[in-house]
Amino acid sequence: MKKIYCSLTLFLVIVLVSCNLPGGIAAPTSPTSPDAAFTQAAETVAAKLTEVANLASPTPVIPTNTPNPTATPQPTATNTQVFTPTNTPIPCNLAAFVTDVTYPDNTQVAPNQAFVKTWRVKNVGSCSWNSDYKLVFDHQDGMGVTTGYTQPLTSGVVNPGQMVDLTVNLTSPASSGTYTGYWRFRDPGGVLFGITPAGGTFLVKIVVVASETDTLTPVAAESGTVRADAGPFPDYTAGESNSDITKTCEAFLSFDISGIPAGAKITQVKINFKDYTITGDPFGSLGVLNGYAKNYGDTLTTADFVAGFPSGNTVDWGSTAPLNTLEVSSDLKAAIQAKVGTERFQLRLQFAGSNGDAVKDRITFNNPSLIVTYLKP
Repeated sequence: MKKIYCSLTLFLVIVLVSCNLPGGIAAPTSPTSPDAAFTQAAETVAAKLTEVANLASPTPVIPTNTPNPTATPQPTATNTQVFTPTNTPIPCNLAAFVTDVTYPDNTQVAPNQAFVKTWRVKNVGSCSWNSDYKLVFDHQDGMGVTTGYTQPLTSGVVNPGQMVDLTVNLTSPASSGTYTGYWRFRDPGGVLFGITPAGGTFLVKIVVVASETDTLTPVAAESGTVRADAGPFPDYTAGESNSDITKTCEAFLSFDISGIPAGAKITQVKINFKDYTITGDPFGSLGVLNGYAKNYGDTLTTADFVAGFPSGNTVDWGSTAPLNTLEVSSDLKAAIQAKVGTERFQLRLQFAGSNGDAVKDRITFNNPSLIVTYLKP
């Protein structure tokens, strides 16, 4: 029975190979045992199956850096959404702060000092400003004005895009401290508006500092009268010389300002030349008396005499009228401010020259002084 089973198996293998391989299998030329025939058939089947597998699944060749000519490019994504800009209307009344023209924030001022505050603003709205628009004090420290105070914003027209300077006259409080006043605008319809971005107020902010006053008199050893050919003499005379009316003399005044601390702010200078003696008619005959801020050193000599009537004077007098008052001089204020931190401030007083009329024309100052008010740093 076993031999029959093996023979049937061998037969089936031979048939299977004959049906699936091209050309079939040639008949053996010599008799072969069943076991040998089965082994040979199995080996033949295995070899053919391997050959078929190699033909069906060839080893792929992977190209290097070779583009695929048949590759289809992928389309680039395109944003098809359309944005439509929105136009925001510009408000009718709107202002932008540009700068503080005078008295920037925290400027020091003396108590009860009158001052002029000026802001520069720009019309960034869509409406023009005219005299019907008002500058309004809004709240806090009025500095001489009350809440609700108004004045015309402009006397002309300020069109959109233009700038304008806004000026108010104020007075500092009497007590020391920091003071702030807030201001706004009001349109012809009574609507308040202010500075961008939030339409708020703009301000004036000062620091009131107690002031000090020094009365400066000439330093005798450095002051006096000099003629082109003589001097110095121990008085303060300008005009024609006492010894020779055809020659002129000049008065030199040297003031010690070392007591004014460096960094101090000069707020006022008054000239006290009220005590004087007149000979002849110096203002009528010789003209204007000029005062020059000029350093001549701590020793006065005839070399300091200046011939002629040069320009560049700091102060002048055309008559005795201003000499009879405590004259406030902004020019001397600026000149002394420029010298703060040094030892001396010096003046030379002179007329143009002699008129040669054989009459002595001159003025002698007996107790000249400068009254200087300042704020300590």
